[in-house]
Amino acid sequence: MQYLLLSVCWFFWMRLPQCHGRALRTDRLKADVKLLSKILITRIQEHPIRLNHPSSLKISGLDFIPDEEILESLEKMDETLETFHNILSSIPMEHAEQMLSDIENLRSLLQILNRITGCAAREPKQTKSLEYFKEQHENASYTMEKVTLDRLEKTLDNIVKHLDDITSC
Repeated sequence: MQYLLLSVCWFFWMRLPQCHGRALRTDRLKADVKLLSKILITRIQEHPIRLNHPSSLKISGLDFIPDEEILESLEKMDETLETFHNILSSIPMEHAEQMLSDIENLRSLLQILNRITGCAAREPKQTKSLEYFKEQHENASYTMEKVTLDRLEKTLDNIVKHLDDITSC
C-alpha cells in the first residue's frame, strides 16, 4: 500500500509542471518575440545604409511598404512582417540574409503564439509580384532600401511595445 501511495504521489509530482505550462509558454514566446525584435532592430541600426530623413517627409511611390500601421492583432503583425520579408527578399541588398532569417523566425514565433492562444491560422496573402518590387527598386534603389529598413524598424518597435496589449487574433 505504501508503494502504491508513493507511485501516485510521484505521478502527480511529475505532472505538476504541465498544469502551468500554457501560461508560461505564452509568456516565454512573447519574451522570445520581443528579444528577436530587439535583435533585428539592432541589425537594422548597424546596417551600412541608413536613412536620416525627417519623420514628416512623405515619399511617394513607396506606398506598398507598410508604414505606421496599428498592429492590433497577431495576424496583422505576421501579415506586416510577411510584406517586409517579400520586399527585402526581392531587392538585392547587402547584408540582408540574416535580417531575412530573423524576420522568418519572428513570423514563426508569432504563428505559434497565434495557435497557442486559440486563433485560426491565416491564409498567406497575395502580395505584389517580385517584378513590381524589382521595378520599384530599379527606379529608386537607394531610397527603397532606406525606407524599407526605416519602416521595418518602426514596425518592430511597435511589436515590442504593444505585444503584451494584444487581446485579439
